[in-house]
Amino acid sequence: MFTIPTIVTSNDLKKRSYVTFYFNNQRIREYNGNNLNIKLKPNLATSISARDELLQRLQFELRKALEVGAYPSINKPLTIEPIKAEEPIVITAKSLLAEALSDKLNSQLSKTYKRDLKTIHDQFVSFMQPSELEASIESITKMRTEKFLSQFGSSGTYYMNKRRNLGVLFSAASRLIDKPLKSVKDTSRRKSKAKLHEKYEQSQLKPILNYLKAHYPNLYICCLLTYSSWLRPHEEIRLLTLDNFKNNMTEVHLGGDENKGMKVRVVYIPDYVRAELSPVLSKLNRKDNIFSLAPVPFNESYFNTQWSRAYAKMFVLGLVYEDQTIYSFRHTAAVKTYRRTKDVFLLQKLLGHSTIVVTLKYLRGLGELNTDELKEAAPQLD
Repeated sequence: MFTIPTIVTSNDLKKRSYVTFYFNNQRIREYNGNNLNIKLKPNLATSISARDELLQRLQFELRKALEVGAYPSINKPLTIEPIKAEEPIVITAKSLLAEALSDKLNSQLSKTYKRDLKTIHDQFVSFMQPSELEASIESITKMRTEKFLSQFGSSGTYYMNKRRNLGVLFSAASRLIDKPLKSVKDTSRRKSKAKLHEKYEQSQLKPILNYLKAHYPNLYICCLLTYSSWLRPHEEIRLLTLDNFKNNMTEVHLGGDENKGMKVRVVYIPDYVRAELSPVLSKLNRKDNIFSLAPVPFNESYFNTQWSRAYAKMFVLGLVYEDQTIYSFRHTAAVKTYRRTKDVFLLQKLLGHSTIVVTLKYLRGLGELNTDELKEAAPQLD
């Protein structure tokens, strides 16, 4: 039985730092890697940054050894340094938040979500005073947390997104120390204005796609796949390789690590899309990306940049309207399918949503859910 190892340190090189955890109901402090039979001595470092790096490595090695039952090392008996009653262990807010972030980054979350969590962590740590970070996380008050969140008050949605992400980190930290942390949970909420997701009118689709085909061929293929196959442009389509296309190029197969839903996903490729893809796919090796034509894909911002340039020109031409994006192709396909089938469960599978609740929220955001029901429920005079 063990708890997750946590770093205890300070900004004073003269004070010894260590990693602490409970092992078989005994509190352990590890100052070095002796009990793992590795040469790792953080307290011999000549700078705080070097010591922190070594402490993080010691923490990682200890956790790995504990998880596989290799602690202490077979060749070395466990040495436990007695802890004086008058010398309480203080796990700093800085180290605990870092550990909470590490746990989240190592879990099965989307790249975008992980990026948002890292951003809020870095922003919060930069905002707090060094003395606050070196103290216990329990000493961080609601007032200080609200002052931090007030920086993001330009809109209710922006504020609540930041509050939610910070709350995720504090919840993870709460689990690590097995104590409730309410400084984020007790902060004030702000009402987010519901925004209607934009979709394309049927008359817009072909003119837009024809323009993209002539001027932005990669973006054209991306939008075509977003519309026809329900794939997400940045996290799924951008990373497609020849190896993802199966059954004579009629399907795209994505593993759990290749899509937001984290489950194996298979989508159908219509004939009109295959006709556009075939000339490209025929020239690729198995691991080549379909856009970069090489094993390494374009960066995460590639399609955002392409769309920004194309949108500005198409807007002047009257092809697109305000707030229409690459995702509007996916929204348009979802609306057309729902209107035709009224089958929310089918739509959940096609969109790759994790639960039916997500799909219902998606439809509500598109202004589609309950439209017919509302018409039927309207009171009549006769």
